[in-house]
Amino acid sequence: MLMLMSLCCEGYAQRPLPPPLQVNGMQKILIEENNKTGTKDTVKQGSFIKLWFWSDGKRVMEQPLIRSDFNRHTYYIESNLVAITDSALIFVKRPPFIPLPIPLPLGSLDFDTVKIVDITSFRALNRSVDGAVKGAVMMPTMSFMPEYFTTFPGMLFMMPSMQIGTTFLGDAVFRFHRMKRKNPRFRLTVGEMPADSMYYIKRRKLLNEKDYEWEIERLERYDKMYSRIKHDLSDQILDEFVGNRIISVSLGSMFVAGYAKGAEDLNTRVNISERKFIFGLSSEHFISQKHRVGIEIQMNRTEKFTSLTSGSSSMHITGSTGMILSNFAYIKFGLGGLYNERYKSKLRAQIAVLDEDVIREADDANVGFIQSKRAFLRTKLTAEPKPYFMFGAGAVNTTLIRFKGSMSSGMNTTDYSQQKFALEAGPGIFSRLGRRLTYDMSVKYLWSPDYTPSIGGLTSYSGVRLQFNVGYMVGASFVRMRRQLRSISTNRE
Repeated sequence: MLMLMSLCCEGYAQRPLPPPLQVNGMQKILIEENNKTGTKDTVKQGSFIKLWFWSDGKRVMEQPLIRSDFNRHTYYIESNLVAITDSALIFVKRPPFIPLPIPLPLGSLDFDTVKIVDITSFRALNRSVDGAVKGAVMMPTMSFMPEYFTTFPGMLFMMPSMQIGTTFLGDAVFRFHRMKRKNPRFRLTVGEMPADSMYYIKRRKLLNEKDYEWEIERLERYDKMYSRIKHDLSDQILDEFVGNRIISVSLGSMFVAGYAKGAEDLNTRVNISERKFIFGLSSEHFISQKHRVGIEIQMNRTEKFTSLTSGSSSMHITGSTGMILSNFAYIKFGLGGLYNERYKSKLRAQIAVLDEDVIREADDANVGFIQSKRAFLRTKLTAEPKPYFMFGAGAVNTTLIRFKGSMSSGMNTTDYSQQKFALEAGPGIFSRLGRRLTYDMSVKYLWSPDYTPSIGGLTSYSGVRLQFNVGYMVGASFVRMRRQLRSISTNRE
């Protein structure tokens, strides 16, 4: 077996690795199992791994200086996995260190064999990700280095130091999985699987059952299948609401009812009876396809009053400020959509026809045009306005504070705040602009008991509130979609 691989390869690093070995359509795989959680990771031939292994006797192996164990008990390997047997892993032997750049011909390949039971630490990783992490940390560090270390002879000291730093950084980010002799958390076993379906596929009754052929189109077919499933799930998620949550930012105005306006507030000199801008946050949870419950907090900033008068010894200051904070818990009863069933069926039929056209069309330009038209129709169907009626209960906290004093005598404050129970009710309309973005418009009537005494020109906080919400949807349906796609991607073989 090793002789066969040595004929396929002609050097170290620059030489291509042999394809995964197969026997009767099966290939060996290395399985790393977490004994605590039961999760398993599959490591195939050709994967890049790094490991430490124990050896009772001395072995002739080239070792990086920073990885050397001078007691010769453990050895380090960082390379692509060439082959897997029932009890050992096989790697291309590391070439000898040549201090001078002398072009020497490379001899035939040799291999290092590591018994699985002797492995003490193990980690499979992606070399591109490992290099990106190290580069993202070490490149900014280089910019702070004194110029001496970036020129000769300082760079002779700098380069080994950087190599040591990147080595320890890689070990900290991509930590080794320890294989302890007693009560190990991880363990390595060997299994089998059909020859990698990304490279090999069984010939369909052309020859005998043990014959395999190269078929690179397997990957292309998988990509088409994955894209189609993702497309169908994306369509499905646009019609699902149960279990989802909407986080919204709300804006609007409050129009105080005429009967709620009172006399001028001579204590604070603040008038909050006029139309005021409000803003706040809300969170809603769908308990069915139509109905949802939520909570909201809205703030209404009041106007400020300030008066300055000059006295015999110092300046006298009189002023007032405050805000109105309203908190509500509510339920919104969905009343269905504004589209009739005939119109929605027509849109779905047009979308189905366009899906068939995409499958038949060979020209990429025409496919793009058809997909754009389909996306427009699907967005129109998703954005169906859905009216509702809402009812909520909560509290309104009206805060008004007057401050009065001078620089010589100090400042005194008087709190005229009051908190009242409140109710709200009214109609609204909801729409979904895509997978996650939503908007909601409502006209609500707020009612609260009378203030005792009236403050800010109000006898009660009652009136009409116009409110507009822009929301972002998250929730269970999105989690299910990601889980299904992850499962398909993991089990694609």
